[in-house]
Amino acid sequence: MLCALSILSLVAVIAGCSTTTPAASGPGTRSSAPAAATPSAAGSASLDPLAATTHTMDDLKASQLEAEIQVGGNPDWQTSLDDALWVTTDTYIARIDQKTNAVTAHIDAAGPCLSLAAGFGSVWSPSCATNELIRIDASSNKVTARIRLAGIPGDGEGQLVAANGSIWLFTDNLGSLVRIDPDRNIAAETIATGYPGVSLASAEGFLWATVPDKDAVIQIGADGKVIRTIPVGHRPRFIAAGEGAVWSLGQGDGDVTRIDPRTAEVVAKIDLHVPGEGGCIAAGGGAVWVTMPDTPVSRIDPVTNKVTDRYTGAGGDCISFSAGSVWLSNLRLGTVWRIRP
Repeated sequence: MLCALSILSLVAVIAGCSTTTPAASGPGTRSSAPAAATPSAAGSASLDPLAATTHTMDDLKASQLEAEIQVGGNPDWQTSLDDALWVTTDTYIARIDQKTNAVTAHIDAAGPCLSLAAGFGSVWSPSCATNELIRIDASSNKVTARIRLAGIPGDGEGQLVAANGSIWLFTDNLGSLVRIDPDRNIAAETIATGYPGVSLASAEGFLWATVPDKDAVIQIGADGKVIRTIPVGHRPRFIAAGEGAVWSLGQGDGDVTRIDPRTAEVVAKIDLHVPGEGGCIAAGGGAVWVTMPDTPVSRIDPVTNKVTDRYTGAGGDCISFSAGSVWLSNLRLGTVWRIRP
């Protein structure tokens, strides 16, 4: 994202994602969740427990849209740095000025894919075209380093995070966690976690990773070693930190699990009812934000752990919060929406 460098919000903004292989992992290859049946007006309350909080994307556009930004190229992953929103597309990374809502730069990143993160004055993106981690200097918009990786996992959506003085990412589907030294621009260490982790977030000095095959989130220490396994919802893929918690989004059940990062205990499960492929989760602005196919925006109140709003229709794929706004990548529409929270 999921956007910025606080310990609870420094997250590679975990973006809308489907399970793909690296060769076909660009945003345009996303799978869509099956469209949910629309309940009748008479039976909506019984069929959909969130019917009262469900609206359309047209409603959201009419009431809360601040800007619609034409990005092109299937906009997807997001992160924020230096008063800008950075968004991946099929072939480049777009820089959006958060003061003017204008695209101010296109940076050639050779097939940016699967994640995006900000840290150490730079934006970092895996390149599925070259099997490298690309470093972009935020002050010049120039690529300043290309770090060779052992691999890029097909399941590695959202696998990049800046934390504890390093950049971290998984480089295979077996749980090989690599620590990148940003001072030397090298892969300094590879840790065999033993868990096929996918997405990463950082909170309270720890890394947190989803493990869909185990229906779990693992807590990882600053040394890269797994501390504990935390059972969560079915097939968790995306994860975010912020608003006092770690949040995982389960693709199997479409619900959100809340973890207290101080105790590593599950403290709530929020029934969002948006199962399927793809998705993204972010935290900020006094809320938790989720995007899924057919339900591009959902809002959860972290005080009550209740869903307060859910918007259905076309759009979505990645979501983040920065500069006082919610940012929504509309993969198929080629746009990014800036939304008043």
